[in-house]
Amino acid sequence: MTCRRILFLIYEGFELLDMAGPVSVFTAANTLSGRALYEVEAVSKAESVRALGGLEIATTPLSQIDLSDRDTVLVAGAGEEPLLRAADDRAFHRFLQSAANRSERYGSVCSGAFILAAAGLLKGRRATTHWAGCEAFRSLFAEVTLEADALYVNDGRLWTSAGVTTGIDMALALLALDHGSALMGQVAKYLVVYAHRPGHQSQFSGVIDVQTGQEGAFAELISWLGERLDQAVTMAEMATQAGFSERTLWRRFTAATGKTPAQCLEDMRLDRARLALEAGEPVKVVAGQVGFRSEAAFRTFFTRRIGVTPSHYATMNAR
Repeated sequence: MTCRRILFLIYEGFELLDMAGPVSVFTAANTLSGRALYEVEAVSKAESVRALGGLEIATTPLSQIDLSDRDTVLVAGAGEEPLLRAADDRAFHRFLQSAANRSERYGSVCSGAFILAAAGLLKGRRATTHWAGCEAFRSLFAEVTLEADALYVNDGRLWTSAGVTTGIDMALALLALDHGSALMGQVAKYLVVYAHRPGHQSQFSGVIDVQTGQEGAFAELISWLGERLDQAVTMAEMATQAGFSERTLWRRFTAATGKTPAQCLEDMRLDRARLALEAGEPVKVVAGQVGFRSEAAFRTFFTRRIGVTPSHYATMNAR
């Protein structure tokens, strides 16, 4: 079995977690499988660089790297100043262009997508980056189809992920592609992270947005709904509780959060279902706890939102 090589392109001031999270996935896969599935290496223009915060990381100079079809090249992200310097670096451009031609896969974690785009590798492609940089990204790289609300995006050999910890989700997806979902699930459990969140899942928590938006204007309504997740709650009942007409509640709630009250209630039910499944509750019981009269309807809802069945999710996230 071929040992794949994962190369992380890093530079002065890069975000350490962009590399450290995915590295933990690939090295855990080696540990749990008892095989050398991956070789992980940091590369840069020098023999070492300092991450944000000052930690020094030993690297292999780009001049010593001979790329092949067993390689995956991933660019780490950074804050604005170090990112702009790296995005303007011609040596990085040449290396990444070579990776796009010769490696098995290439991509970025978080704002590393800016460097890929500056190297001309995202034109006409689908990609994502950290939500805070999406507006700037669109203004600079209008030719890229930016999927701003995705955790990660796979477009052929190109892989890009959103903010920091989503690099772990993308690494888990790569692991599942290479060696199957069973090992991926073992690694996720070992690292105590969510079993593979699908790439199309939103970067944002709708419930948190609702609770914090407009100084918590709807916090009381959210608390009230949280006590009734096992019940059928109508829009009329929500409006009465909030002290608005149905139309006014829908308009103000949606303007403040970007979600309708019904969508927020669905998010809350999903969050509650996850916790219950992780705690080992039977799927049928969980369905009733979050307002579904039919276990089949709950399974359809959960699979549509999470990308795996409730049973599969429970198995991979058992506490």
